[in-house]
Amino acid sequence: MKSIVWAAAVVLSILAASAAHAQSKVYTWTDAKGKLHITDEPPPVEASIKDIVESPPVPPAEARQTEQRRARQGEKRLDEQRRSDIEETLRRAREADQRAQEAIQRADEQTRQALEYRKRFGNTAERRENFKYKIRDEEQKAEAARAEAQKAIDQARAAAEEARIAAGQLQQETTP
Repeated sequence: MKSIVWAAAVVLSILAASAAHAQSKVYTWTDAKGKLHITDEPPPVEASIKDIVESPPVPPAEARQTEQRRARQGEKRLDEQRRSDIEETLRRAREADQRAQEAIQRADEQTRQALEYRKRFGNTAERRENFKYKIRDEEQKAEAARAEAQKAIDQARAAAEEARIAAGQLQQETTP
């Protein structure tokens, strides 16, 4: 927790020092309960001051350059985040496709087992009657496996479409 607060203090200090419109001082202080505060206003009298960062005045041209550099860095981070999101979407689409392939294989295997079961136990009327519940159970398992495979296929198609749309949007944004 202290490292997060310390990192926040450093970031805020740097931002305060580099911004043209920032106050000339940034105060780091703790209150009576020991909580760390970082403000651009002087702390209360009872506070324990840890640090004061003073920023020199920044010429307007340098402030503009700094803002432009920050804007470019922000755009770069945003582009990286978009690419990362698209890669994640593509990964999810590949995983959904893999799950669909596995579900199809399970459905095919279950269907094959149901057919074998029917062939083995349903070759005569008497055996069909004796094993009708088991035969029906195997056929229901096969039907459930086919339904699961169809659901997985639909999910894979939706994930692939989502990835296609995301990639198209990125391409439109990057094309001049």
